[in-house]
Amino acid sequence: MRIDLLTIFPQFFDSFLGESLLAKAIEKNILAVNVHDIRAHAENKHHKVDDAPFGGGAGMVMAVQPIADAIESLKKESPARTILLSPRGKLFTQEKARELAKEERLILICGRYEGVDERIVQHWVDEELSLGDYILNGGEVAAMAVMEAVFRLLPGAVGCDESLEHESFEQGLLEYPQYTRPEEFRGLCVPEELISGHHENIKKWRHQESVRKTRANRPDLLAKKAEQMPKPKFSVALVHYPVSAKNGSEMISSITTLDVHDIARLGKTYGAQRAYIVTPVVDQQLLAKRMVEHWLEEDTLKRLDNRRSAAVEILNIAGSIDEMLADARKRCKKVKLLATTAAQTPSSLSPADWRMMAVDGEEWIIMFGTAYGLGKSLLERADGILAPIDGDGEFNHLPVRGASAIILDRLLGRLRS
Repeated sequence: MRIDLLTIFPQFFDSFLGESLLAKAIEKNILAVNVHDIRAHAENKHHKVDDAPFGGGAGMVMAVQPIADAIESLKKESPARTILLSPRGKLFTQEKARELAKEERLILICGRYEGVDERIVQHWVDEELSLGDYILNGGEVAAMAVMEAVFRLLPGAVGCDESLEHESFEQGLLEYPQYTRPEEFRGLCVPEELISGHHENIKKWRHQESVRKTRANRPDLLAKKAEQMPKPKFSVALVHYPVSAKNGSEMISSITTLDVHDIARLGKTYGAQRAYIVTPVVDQQLLAKRMVEHWLEEDTLKRLDNRRSAAVEILNIAGSIDEMLADARKRCKKVKLLATTAAQTPSSLSPADWRMMAVDGEEWIIMFGTAYGLGKSLLERADGILAPIDGDGEFNHLPVRGASAIILDRLLGRLRS
């Protein structure tokens, strides 16, 4: 790869290009870097490259002529992808670094002052890149960052190519914590998993720590990674027992027509395997089954639109949580329970957390509680508890149909951090 740098401070790069792995890559002809002074292309006798902005305002703007001539002079030799380092640009990411590493030649333009004449952006530049939401004195530091991120992805640039696979951002997560000798220093010990010699446990620990670190420092990355995960296999359940009474004790709630109808429609909309109604009361079970029969038989005959019957086809009436689990295990050996609640819990899961937990070969049953929510015994039994929906005020008592729609959209629609 060849990189040409356009700057008004060419000596800025002397030390940077002469040190570490970058210098070795240049020495091995893996990379060629040429630094060009924009001032050398200025047509005025003082080699001035900036002027006052049209329309007034503070500061100076880099002029179009010196930069345009410099780019055209370089492109006479061969084509090059031309990039302006600018705080207005798209965010530079590891994904972008991998993309640029496939190029044969790059031209990096280091802006200064209040920016460059917009005609450069519109007619001479392929794209603008930014390191982040902050302002530097110029594009030189940004150009160094781009070069360093790109060159190390070139074949042979880094001693151990395998090490690149486990770095932050390469797998969509931040890298897991690293430790080296001694095992104990001033009472601070290396995690037991890393010195156990059990490779599967080490791998599992590293993944969990990557997720934890990403959740704490970059929840946006976790949400993006989770969106890329395969859609989990799941069912939904409207639980009428055990549910919480107003005083916190457990009770049985009554089935309503709308509850049965809507949990089926929600489940069908988001691709659920089943929509369960859980109640131990035989009369309530019979009532729910009668509703299903009506929508599948009588109502279908009355309507040309059969979407209602298509939804209730996934309904299943279960007498208990165990009966529901037994039915689910006919489809999938490994079944897990995801509880929902309006209360804050210490280890609650975000939608992204859950998507990262859900793996192939499992079916999750997402449980929604009627009355005052799922009973305490069921919350304790669950494999995960979803973080509650937070409104803007103190009132937090959504109807189960409204809450279940919001939750399913957050879990299986576009994820939020």
